[in-house]
Amino acid sequence: MTKDRLRSLSYNELSHIADKGNISVLQDMDKESLISVIFEALEEERLDREGNNNLTIQIEAKKYAVSQDQELFLEFGDNVELPDRYQETRLVLMLRDPSWVYCYWDIEDRVLDELKENSDYSGLILRVTELAASDWGKDSFVDWFDIPIQFDDLRRYINLPSEDTFYGVEIYALLGEKEALIVRSNIVESSRDYITPYPEKENTNRDLLIELSGSSTDVGSFPGADFPDTDNPQRILTITGEVES
Repeated sequence: MTKDRLRSLSYNELSHIADKGNISVLQDMDKESLISVIFEALEEERLDREGNNNLTIQIEAKKYAVSQDQELFLEFGDNVELPDRYQETRLVLMLRDPSWVYCYWDIEDRVLDELKENSDYSGLILRVTELAASDWGKDSFVDWFDIPIQFDDLRRYINLPSEDTFYGVEIYALLGEKEALIVRSNIVESSRDYITPYPEKENTNRDLLIELSGSSTDVGSFPGADFPDTDNPQRILTITGEVES
């Protein structure tokens, strides 16, 4: 526990901590004095606890226990509002399922202000890139498409056109006829939306595994993937029957 942590709380919250911890304080005490009293009481309590424990107990306490001064702050956690932005330029890509990714980002105000003052600036784009491998090398680029975004945008769901491949996202600023890269995301690998079939064998538990995974046992009939000959599944199938003219 530090005094800076206590200073981040309101006077009413500090008073509540003092009441809950049975810490004696004077009426009409200014905030800094109240912080000092609480800090000294918590430190004294901590030293007493450490002095009463042997070494083994101290080790176990550090591994598993929550200290008393930490407990005093737990009930304030429900009222904490996380900010939408952290003033850190970053772009994160998360795979939701084989067809969709969730993308969220933040761009520092400093960068946005520079763009607003640039006379060549005409907009921001979110570029979704399909890659042949899990890296941003030029040889990995397969295809891409752009999504226009605004300064106030912070997140978006994106539908992926291909499965079983790699994707990454970038944010570019349009400056006249040029594109300036602002930030680049991590790379995710999209999975398949089907289960690759395989030759049936005795005592297989494929259907049970598919059912336990939450999928249907009907999944798996990928076009053209059929193995009627279990001894030689890779052979080309023979067309049977006559072709109508």
